Amino acid sequence: MPNFSRAVFLAGQFLCAGLSTCAVAATEAAYPSKPITIIYPYASGSASDALARQVGEIITKALGQPAIVDAKPGAGGSTALELATRAPADGHTLVLTASGTMAVNPYLYNLRYKPVDDLASISILAEIPFVVVVNPAFPARTLSDFIAYAKTNPGKLSFANSGLGTQAHLTQLMFMKAAGITANIVPYKGGAPATTDLLGGHVDALVDNAAAQIGNIQSGKVRALFVTTKGRSASLPTVPTADEAGLTGFVTSGWFALAAPKGTPRPVIDKLNNAVVQGLAQPAMRKRLLDAGWTPVGSSPDEAVSRARSDLARFGQIARQIDLRRE
Repeated sequence: MPNFSRAVFLAGQFLCAGLSTCAVAATEAAYPSKPITIIYPYASGSASDALARQVGEIITKALGQPAIVDAKPGAGGSTALELATRAPADGHTLVLTASGTMAVNPYLYNLRYKPVDDLASISILAEIPFVVVVNPAFPARTLSDFIAYAKTNPGKLSFANSGLGTQAHLTQLMFMKAAGITANIVPYKGGAPATTDLLGGHVDALVDNAAAQIGNIQSGKVRALFVTTKGRSASLPTVPTADEAGLTGFVTSGWFALAAPKGTPRPVIDKLNNAVVQGLAQPAMRKRLLDAGWTPVGSSPDEAVSRARSDLARFGQIARQIDLRRE
């Protein structure tokens, strides 16, 4: 290549690189240019609704635009995630995701999208154990009592969950299989209406995330039989694990994360990730979450994707073992 042409070529390369860098910087600097919507996949008023609003608070303070939570319940959270996949990929529409919506729903619903592939993960927000609680008037006081009641009263036990397709539903099925019991499963559109019916005595028992039930457990409105984590929850130290209560080896937990539509520019994803991770690390925010039963996490986008893919494979094996059927 002649020296003059080589010089022109190299100058062009430097110019392109410079323009690319400038474009990336401009994208990051301009974002956000308007309020941000966080689509929430469950019914308003549940514990994860509070988590979404706290994350919205973090984003609002860090980025200077209001982050508004918009509840879109339905189909175990699938409705909200599908809306997010169709939203403009500019970072102004986000969605609260969970181990249930990302890794369980593909085995329960004929989805028109692929959760892991069609969303851009931002960060894992928090982890949470599940807990089985009963109305105080229900005769079972321990896990052993609960199993005995189910076996001696076939078809009588009404056992609620927060929605078909949620990880609570899968945890419920896994527990029933491990315990060798059957029950009348009663699905709700969220943990809040399920809890209302449990407190009113319309259902006997409920499997829910621990954060949703911590207040009811501490006040005695419900009786907790066990938590699903390997060790006891720091927020519920008096509640035994399933293993301690007699169901050896039964361990599972859930997580919640934040995501954006596929194609959202990486500088925008990184800006959101930085805001969320730093916000979750603040002592006051950590205390608020821990007191509410959550374990704050804060991860890289790549770590969030890896966790979702790992759980998708793991729950696929479980779905086959317990013969989950798509709706």
